[in-house]
Amino acid sequence: MFAWILRGCRDECSASDQLKQAHDVFKAKEVVLQKKISQEVERAKEFTKSGNKQAAMQCLKRKRYYESQMNQVGSVQLRINTKERMIADHTGNK
Repeated sequence: MFAWILRGCRDECSASDQLKQAHDVFKAKEVVLQKKISQEVERAKEFTKSGNKQAAMQCLKRKRYYESQMNQVGSVQLRINTKERMIADHTGNK
């Protein structure tokens, strides 16, 4: 009869664990994207030195794409942090 009350506590605990795991995944994605951005900048510099402007522009376009992905990852991390705080506040008020 009161199983839904007890189940609620377990779901909140697992939800916070899932949020922490998701936060770790997105943190790793952010690191990978930062590496890709720095690689594209270096490649663009090399292509510019060798006189291949078209390839350099392609590198800069990929860099811009990676930066937009990084912004999206940052906004997702912000939402995850907000949800973690909401769960912590909710469990703290009980």
